[in-house]
Order: sequence, then structure tokens, then C-alpha cells
Amino acid sequence: MDPARLMDLARPMDLARQWREGAARAVSRAVPGDVLWYVKTAAPVFALTFDDGPSPLSTPGLLDVLARHRARATFFLVGERVQAHPGLVAAIVAGGHEIANHLMRDERSVLIPDPRFRLDLARTSELLAPYGPVRWFRPGSGWFTPRMLRSAAEQDLRAVLGTLVAGNRDQPADERIARNLAPGIRPGSIVVLHEGGPERRGVVRTTDELLSSLAGRPLSAVTVSDLVAQAPVPGGNR
Repeated sequence: MDPARLMDLARPMDLARQWREGAARAVSRAVPGDVLWYVKTAAPVFALTFDDGPSPLSTPGLLDVLARHRARATFFLVGERVQAHPGLVAAIVAGGHEIANHLMRDERSVLIPDPRFRLDLARTSELLAPYGPVRWFRPGSGWFTPRMLRSAAEQDLRAVLGTLVAGNRDQPADERIARNLAPGIRPGSIVVLHEGGPERRGVVRTTDELLSSLAGRPLSAVTVSDLVAQAPVPGGNR
């Protein structure tokens, strides 16, 4: 097929991918609660985040990729895995990245009774405290309730979700993740990727492909805290 024709066919797909980011922002504005989904900024930066680590199967590779691309990220870490791999947490911080709270276990936080939710949130922050400050938490599977947000706020934690989310599954579709995400990323986006188990080892390659595809655009990956600092005025994020 004529290459020009291929480009014409690709444009609607790129537009659809860009629309997904805009639609996610619109939906987030209708959801009640103090949750950070994205940041309103014209600065050429977006937040890159990883859930469910640390993992010896993926975290070292991710740190190598991020260093090569001079990118920064926020790692939402699971307490049990922090206990099992303290050296990886130290390596994340040493690489200039941010750590955040993803509770004690890789499970749906919305199903946890409030007393255990509070304990798990506090215990995970306690485990992370020796490595640096913790400002953010992300509920497991992304679902939350007002009760969870209140409990987190009492522990000086704010919920962070995102507008672009993907997970590697060790399947052929993994090869399309970076290609599908890249067109939708724009200033202020928060991108959510996942590491953890063996099926997610491909996140290292996905991250490399994603950052490589963005190299030609004036758009840099930063931590959530650095992204929030780009908000032009207080309340300039959602």
C-alpha cells in the first residue's frame, strides 16, 4: 500500500488515542473527591508512574531505562514488596525518583474494611519513611470511596490516579502499549504503568519504547511532585 495512504489511515487512530486522554480528563472533573488525575499546565512535562513494585524482575531494568532517557518517575510501592526488597527501594530513591504508597498488598483496596485500610496505609508509609517523604497514595485497582479519601487525608496522603493507564500481560498486545499511549500524552498527563509479577516484565521494554517515541517531542517525564509544582496557581490540578 502507498505509504501516504498508510499515514492517512493512521491519523484517525492517533486522534482516537488523543481523544481518550481528553475524555479521561473530562470524566475526572465529574468525579467527587480530592483525587489528582492530571495537572493543568503548559509546561512540557508529564508524570510517569509505576504501580505494584518493587520487583527484582522489572525494577532494575526500569531504573536503567529511566536513567538512559534522563527521565524521572514516581513508584507506587506495595508494603510487602518493600519489606522483601529494601535494596530496590533504596535504588529507586538513589536514581532521583519518588516513592509513594500503594498499600500493603496487591489487592482491591476498595474491598478492604476501613480499620485494615487505615492500618495498611499507615504501615506502608512507615516502611517507606526511612527512604524519603511520602505525599501520595494510589488505591489498588484504582477504585476508591469517600471514606478511603478521608482516611488517607488524616494521614496527610492524597490520592493519585491518572488519565492514561496500561498493564503488560506477557501477551502479543503488549507490543502495542507504547504506541497506543504516546499520542495521548500531553502536558500535565499522569501515565500509569504496572510492574510486579513475571507477566509484567515487559514493562521495561514498554517504558523504553514509550520514552523513545517521545524523544522527538518537547515532553519530559517527571515525578508526580515535580508535575504538581508546575501548576500555575493553587488548585491548578485535578
